[in-house]
Order: sequence, then C-alpha cells, then structure tokens
Amino acid sequence: MPYCPKCGVEVDYKITNCPLCTFPIPDIPDENNNIKVSKFPRPENKYYETILKIKNQIFFTLSILIFCAVLILITINSIIDAHPLAINYSIISVVAAWFYIFIFLGYISSLYYSILGIGIVTMFLTLGIDYVDGRINWFFSYALPVIILALAIIYLFLYLYNRSKFLNKFIFIPSYLFIGISLLSVGLECILDYQAKKSISLSWSLIVFIVLISIAVLLISLYYKLPDIIKEKIKRKLHISLF
Repeated sequence: MPYCPKCGVEVDYKITNCPLCTFPIPDIPDENNNIKVSKFPRPENKYYETILKIKNQIFFTLSILIFCAVLILITINSIIDAHPLAINYSIISVVAAWFYIFIFLGYISSLYYSILGIGIVTMFLTLGIDYVDGRINWFFSYALPVIILALAIIYLFLYLYNRSKFLNKFIFIPSYLFIGISLLSVGLECILDYQAKKSISLSWSLIVFIVLISIAVLLISLYYKLPDIIKEKIKRKLHISLF
C-alpha cells in the first residue's frame, strides 16, 4: 500500500492526493498487476559519439593516404618507365584495401552483410588481379569457387552457432573453427584437383580433416564428460565461460 510522503498516512492505490493533508501521492504501481519494474537502469554506451568520431577520423585519414598512394602510383606509371602490370596490381590492391578498411571499421552493422561484403571485395580483387593482362585465366576456375566455398562454410557455422544453446560457451568457438577449417581443406583440395586433373583424389586434406575433427570432438566431449567442479575451476581461472 502507498503512503503519503508528507504525513505518512496509508492511502489506496487510486488516490492522487492525501485525504488528510492533500499532498500529491506519487504514482506507485499496484502490487497485484503484472507490470515488471526494472531494478536497474538500461545500459547505454555514453561514449558512442566519441568512438564514432574517432573511427571517422581514422577512416578519413586512411582514405587520404590511400588516395595519395593511388595518385603516386599513377604518377610513377606516367613518368617512369615502370612495368605496367606491377603498377596495376598495386592500384587494385590499394583500392581493395580501402573497402576492407571500411568494412573492418564496422560501418556495416550486420555481421552477415560484413562477411558478404568481404567476399564481394575479394571477388573483385582477384578478378582485377587476374584481368590485369587482359585475360581471365584462373578467376572462374580457382578464385571464385574457393571464395564461395569459404563464404558458405562461414555462413553455415554462424547460423548454427547463433541458434545453438551453447552460445555463451567459449569451448564451442574453437570446435566450430576446427570443423570449418577441416571442411574448407577438403573442399579446397577438391577444387584444385578437379581443375588440375579433372579428377578428385584426396590426400593432404584428409589428414587435416581427421586431425581437426578429432580435436573438435575432443573439445566438445570435454563439455559433457568433465565434472562440474573442474568446469567451475577452469571457469574461475580463465575468467570466461569456457564450459
């Protein structure tokens, strides 16, 4: 029951003024309703504007440096009798670096879109490097399949990890990483063998696959087999939710 802050008399919930001293009664929620009152303030990043300002300054400075680097390379190519392929390789790489910096600084808020952006930039980077001499030799046969394979594996494990009930368990991060690398190695050898020999015969990727899968299974089994006391001790020692 609410009380009058001035005279201390007990009043009903719907009373707006004290019947004794007419002092205004604060709005207090009914104990019987299901309204949940938060006991703690909503967390807010007070330094967001400062961080954004610093990030913009860093990006602006790097953009100027990259722009100057491109101008210098173009000037060198026009004044000095340099090898045109080397200059073109450098210009393409520097321009691609600008897009990578844009993504890594977090200007794309979504992680999925950021990974997709990295994949697209890598596609154009490899295509530009391959097309410098006026011919496309290895982009469609090697670079593009490898990039698509890597993106597919990353998206698959991000999807599985974000929907896993072990989201806060650090031990599953290296487990997923080892499984992803093992699948990538198998897919990579399949692409290389097929393009080189038009047949697939796995060799080194099987060794990588078996070793990494074994480590991943071992790490995951630790989560289920270790006693809770040992898990708690490791958690306290490392200060992370390892298990």
